[in-house]
Amino acid sequence: MGHIKKLIVSMAALLLAIALTGCSMLSGQRKDGKNTAGPNSPVPIDPNAESNEIEITLYYKHELADYLVTEKRTVVQENQSIEQLVLEELLKGPKKHERRLVMPPDTDIINVSRQGDTVFVNLTNNFVGAINLAELPGKENVAEADKPAVQANMKRLAIYSIVNTLTYLDGVNQVKLLVSNRQMSYKEMGAERLLQEQAGSLTPDSPMLAIRRNQNANLTPSKTVRLVMNALLVEPDWDFVYKFLSDKTMDGSTLPPLDELKSKVPSVVGGLIEFEDNPVVEEEYLGNKAFVTVNYTYKADGSRREVREVLTVDYIDGIWKVRLPMFLSQYR
Repeated sequence: MGHIKKLIVSMAALLLAIALTGCSMLSGQRKDGKNTAGPNSPVPIDPNAESNEIEITLYYKHELADYLVTEKRTVVQENQSIEQLVLEELLKGPKKHERRLVMPPDTDIINVSRQGDTVFVNLTNNFVGAINLAELPGKENVAEADKPAVQANMKRLAIYSIVNTLTYLDGVNQVKLLVSNRQMSYKEMGAERLLQEQAGSLTPDSPMLAIRRNQNANLTPSKTVRLVMNALLVEPDWDFVYKFLSDKTMDGSTLPPLDELKSKVPSVVGGLIEFEDNPVVEEEYLGNKAFVTVNYTYKADGSRREVREVLTVDYIDGIWKVRLPMFLSQYR
């Protein structure tokens, strides 16, 4: 009789173990914590699961220059894809100074999907509309005759702000833009300027192709230098120039405040140098610094002396800024 009781207890223990194992398999969890559920099995939701905090990089138009600059932002990723998340954040607009969202008003997302290395972005009809130039510094008083060209350039930057933001993500090489589930032509999208940058025998009425990253739309060290050097050919607008100056000068001194610099620099500065076309000879990157070689003619002493100078450009909070050139150091 004792043997029978032992057998019954053993059988009960075995059945209990099998039942517990079955529950574990149904829940998709093994003792080591790994998921054993099949691809169609429901995955249990952990009520204590934390959202994923990540850093993303967004591309906005520079406040004054017609180029894109970056803004890094820490956000919380919840249920949306990373592609959807960065586009949502982009359309919220910049949080840092010296940046502007360049986008037709009320542009919104219908959906974002990814296939391989291509992200498909489906936007509302608002995206084919005009950009509000009154919200962009320096564009408020554009002459009527110049508005079509300015609008075309701003739409180009709007498109590349999306494309360059999404292609910054790992594995994304191109972006296909749709509007209200429709593939638009370059003309319908207001993107004829992109025809100059895409290969092939395309016309304004051609369906718009997937767009690859365009580094030429970004503000680079050499472009910053060109902006500053061009501004110094005439009496400088220091409110403009100062935005592109580093917080240090070429000799390592601290750049003076704007009002102090204005009071020290005479208007004759606009006649100190001259050059033809592009003064930039070459640029070299070294981490968060770049070295841009320029050629110009120095005229301050009554002679015409050819100068070759290597300017240091610092990457400060997402924007390339040049150190005050040597020929201006005397006015610090």
